[in-house]
Amino acid sequence: MKNKEKEILEIEIPSKGIRVKHATCPNGDSLMDPEHKINGYPSVTVKARYKDMEGMIHLDPVYGSFKTVSEIDVPDGEEVEFFCPVCGVSLTFDDVKCEECGSHMFGVYLPRGGRIEACLRNGCQFHNLKMVDGKELLAKLEEYHTLDSFL
Repeated sequence: MKNKEKEILEIEIPSKGIRVKHATCPNGDSLMDPEHKINGYPSVTVKARYKDMEGMIHLDPVYGSFKTVSEIDVPDGEEVEFFCPVCGVSLTFDDVKCEECGSHMFGVYLPRGGRIEACLRNGCQFHNLKMVDGKELLAKLEEYHTLDSFL
């Protein structure tokens, strides 16, 4: 049974219409990497582990784009682990599974309590954007027609 203390609001946004500007690990360390840009924007950078390989993976900060630049080769269909490159904390949610393939999900945190969740299986494109302050979100959309300060 769904949690009745929160309502789910579905908003249709043009594909790739939101860019992440601020993403952190659970400890608050920034994951934004201005040295490694994708499509001209600072990437969201995580440390990745696959079997006995470790390296950085730079994720496109445009929500809904799945472009990555990786230092390690992860075959399609394989699950990878993500960690904060600053403090080393795991970005995996133990209690959240992908609705498409059942793999583990990872998350990055956004300003004002939001977060992005995505599947850790290479090639699966299931992801979620969760924002917690609905009133502030709607006011921002109405005033500026953008969500930039939330991401």
